[in-house]
Amino acid sequence: METSAISFRVADFLKKHPPFQAMEESDLLELAARGRVKFHEPNEYILWQGEPHRHQVFVIHQGTVSLWDEAASDAELRDVRGVGDMLGVEQFNGAQACLHSARSSSDVLIYAFPAYEFEMLLDKYPKARQYVMAYGSVVTDYQWTDGIRDPRTTFLHDIVAANPLHTVAVETSIADVAHTLLSTGAGAIAVVDTAGRARALVTPDSLMAWIATGGGDTRSPATALMAGRPLSMKPDSTIAEGLLSMGRSDADALAITADGSPDGALQAVVTSRALSPMFGDHPVVILHDIRHAGTPAALRALNQRARAFALQQLAGAASVDWVAQFLHLADAGIVRRLVSTSGDDGSSCWSLCGSSGRAESLTRLAPRIVMITADSCSQETALATYQHVTAALSDCDYLHRPEDAFDQSFYVAASSEWRTRCSDWIRDPILKQTYRARPLFDLRPIHGDESLWRSLQNAVNQTVDRDFLTVMANDCLASLPPLTFFQDAVVDESGEESPVFRLERSALRPLVDVGRVFGFAGRRIFGWSTLERLEIAGSLFPEHQTVFREAAETLRIVLWLQGRVGISQGTSGAELPPALVSRHERQLLKSGFRSIHRLLEITAALSWAEAL
Repeated sequence: METSAISFRVADFLKKHPPFQAMEESDLLELAARGRVKFHEPNEYILWQGEPHRHQVFVIHQGTVSLWDEAASDAELRDVRGVGDMLGVEQFNGAQACLHSARSSSDVLIYAFPAYEFEMLLDKYPKARQYVMAYGSVVTDYQWTDGIRDPRTTFLHDIVAANPLHTVAVETSIADVAHTLLSTGAGAIAVVDTAGRARALVTPDSLMAWIATGGGDTRSPATALMAGRPLSMKPDSTIAEGLLSMGRSDADALAITADGSPDGALQAVVTSRALSPMFGDHPVVILHDIRHAGTPAALRALNQRARAFALQQLAGAASVDWVAQFLHLADAGIVRRLVSTSGDDGSSCWSLCGSSGRAESLTRLAPRIVMITADSCSQETALATYQHVTAALSDCDYLHRPEDAFDQSFYVAASSEWRTRCSDWIRDPILKQTYRARPLFDLRPIHGDESLWRSLQNAVNQTVDRDFLTVMANDCLASLPPLTFFQDAVVDESGEESPVFRLERSALRPLVDVGRVFGFAGRRIFGWSTLERLEIAGSLFPEHQTVFREAAETLRIVLWLQGRVGISQGTSGAELPPALVSRHERQLLKSGFRSIHRLLEITAALSWAEAL
C-alpha cells in the first residue's frame, strides 16, 4: 500500500461502492495511501462482539464475512457482507463497542483505513454520512439517487436482516404454524429438525394450497405440509440467482444455508415479498401470475410487464445473462399456459427453437414453437392444437415472425419423423439444405413428454461427425459483420454505407452460428445457449480461449442493444438505426466486430476439427 500505483487501484475500487462514490478522487487517493491490506483465512475472527472499537474501519475487497450475535449460548447470524461492504462502521453511529462478531466465511481480503480520517470525510460529504447512518440498521434500503442496486452484484445476504428467522419444530401442529404466521406477520416459517436443518418452508400461499387440496387435521404435525425439500442457496448467491431459482420452481421462499444444500445449517429465509423493494415490479410475482393466468388478455398484460421490467434492468451488457433467463422463463411460461388451456393431452413434447430455444430472445418477437408428437398421435389433431397455440401468441402481444424457412405445419411431426429429418440434415447437409434448419438444432423442451426430446437429442449426438462440422463451419462465413460506423451510417468492408445496422444478420447470426458449430463439437446441441457453447469451446480449445471469451462479451453487447432498443421501440430489434446507438456503444460494437472476425477466422481454419 506504499506506492502511488497501488493507491490508484485502491481508490478505483472504492469509488465503485458507497459511500465512497460520493467522494472526490483526490480524497480517495489520500485515504488509500494510508490504508493497509489484511488477509483472513476461512473461519477466522476479524472482530469480536463487545470489544472496544479499533482505530480502523474496514472495507471488504474479496470474500464473504458473516456477522454473529454471540451474546447467548447459541450464536445467531445477523448479517453476511461481501465485496464493497464495510465493517466497524457502527462506531460512527454511537455504538460503544463492536455490536457483533465478524468471521470470515471464505478467504477474505480487506482494506483497513484510519477511522479518524474516514470520519473527516463523513463530515465533508453529507451523502456519505447518510449512507453510514443507514448502516446502523445492518441492512438498509439505501440507494444512490443516480442508480439502482444491481441484482447481479447484490447478494441475498443483503436482505437477511430484513427477514427475522422464524422457526418451528417438526412436531409442531399445523394450527400452531398458522398461528405463528399470523402473530409474527412473517412471510415464511421454517420447519426445522433437531439439527437445525430446514425440512419445509411454510408460507401463507402454501398453507392455503394445503387447505384447497383437502387439507386434513390441523392438529397434525407440520411434517404433513412437506412437499419435497425446500429450495436452498448459499449466503453469497446473488439476488438475480435467487429470483431465477424461485421463478423456475414457482417457490414463494428459499432457505439460505451454510453450504447452499437442503441439509446445510439454516441461516435465514428469504421470501419473494422481501425481494420486492429491489424492483419496481417483481419478477417472481410476474412468473407466478403467468402460471395461473386465466385468459390471453391476462397473459398479454403479463408479457408487457415482463418486457417493461426487463427494459428497466438492462442497465448494461453484463445484465443480459440473467435478464435473458428471466424472459425465457416468461416466454416459456406463457406458451406452457396456452398449451395447458388448449386441450392438449400432454403426450407430445412442446419445445422452443432458435433464439427462444437458446434463451436469447429479449424482445416481443413470438417464440418459435416445435411440437414433437408420439408416433401414434393423430397429426391432424396435433396440428390443430399447434395452430391454436401459435395464433394465441398474437393475443399475448407478441410480434409476428417474418417469413420462415418452413411452413407452419412442418413444425408439427412425429418423433420418428423428426429423427429422420435430423439424420438427413446431418448426413447430407448440402443437398438437404441444412442451413435452413439450423435454428432447429437449438431445441429446448418446455412442456409435455420430454422423453421424445431426449430420444431426438440422443439420435443427433450419435450422428454428428467431422464432415458435418466442416460444412457447418464453412456456412458460418455467409454472414459477416460490418467494418465500422461513420456518422449515422454503417460501413461494410467494401466501403458501402447503409442507414440501418442489420444487427441480427451481421452481428448475432455469425456469433450464434459459430457457437452452434462448437456446440456440435462438444456435444452441446439441444438446450444450450450460445454463451454456454462458447464457454465449452474455450475449454475444448484452450489455445483460442481468449477469442471465445471476447466473442461471448460481444454477444452480450449485441443482445443488450437488441433488447434495449427492440423493447423500447416495440420491434424485434433485428435492425437498428445507428442514430439510436451512442458513440460509446459504437466503440464497443466496433471492437466486437473485430472479435467476430477473429472468431470466424478460427472457425474457417478447421484445424480445431482435426483435433477432435
